[in-house]
Amino acid sequence: MSSNNFAIEVNNLTVTYNKKPAVKSIDLKIPQGSLVGIIGPNGAGKSSLLKGFLGLLPTDSGLIKVFNRPIKQSISSISYIPQKESLDWDFPVVVSDVVMMGRYPHLKFFQRPTEHDKKIVEEALKKVEMEKFANRQIRALSGGQQQRVFLARALAQESEILLLDEPFVGVDAATESTIISLLKKLRDNGKTILVVHHDLGKVNQYFDYLVMLNQRLIAFGKTSDVFKNEYLDKTYGGRLTILQKSEDLQIENAKLH
Repeated sequence: MSSNNFAIEVNNLTVTYNKKPAVKSIDLKIPQGSLVGIIGPNGAGKSSLLKGFLGLLPTDSGLIKVFNRPIKQSISSISYIPQKESLDWDFPVVVSDVVMMGRYPHLKFFQRPTEHDKKIVEEALKKVEMEKFANRQIRALSGGQQQRVFLARALAQESEILLLDEPFVGVDAATESTIISLLKKLRDNGKTILVVHHDLGKVNQYFDYLVMLNQRLIAFGKTSDVFKNEYLDKTYGGRLTILQKSEDLQIENAKLH
């Protein structure tokens, strides 16, 4: 596969958090148009890896390319949805305004949103089934509804790459189903999506590729190739019990972070 087929290329990336390495010497090549899960135990550096991509945490070493260009030249092509607890839910803003924030990278300085921008916001809300809540205060929504709104903001940005940090935490089953269905549709349309995830019972259903992380990269590849006892044991330190049944992995303690 040539470099033109990779959405993200990472070479020797070390990211620091609180002056300590959070992830060390990471090498990755993420194929364009793929849905990628990032899994590992608590403290493995999953969130830090995404933040390192974006420059939100300092890096001690490493080179990151997006579509074969330096990350700083391509940052506008990336949407990021952080963990919900890192957001200020008391800020007085309505749903449509949150989603409109996704259009800001497309606007000139002091330019007001156009009718075209408003139309994109409406369509993004429809895709996540939140159009009826456009004028609702964001803080008045349930956790699942809030997550849908921030996904709509990412859609409105029209990015080629989406980074989502544990988007299914605290959401109901219907919202999780809506989100993963939408992510798969975006993947099918050529978007590249990275998802920090902890429910190992859904990994086979959700992801084309897996990044298996425990500060260092344990394994990366197609889910069918790496989601196996050998790599799970190395990733989680033997704290998982794996039961093989037909073609499915039945996983106990599946909600290890």
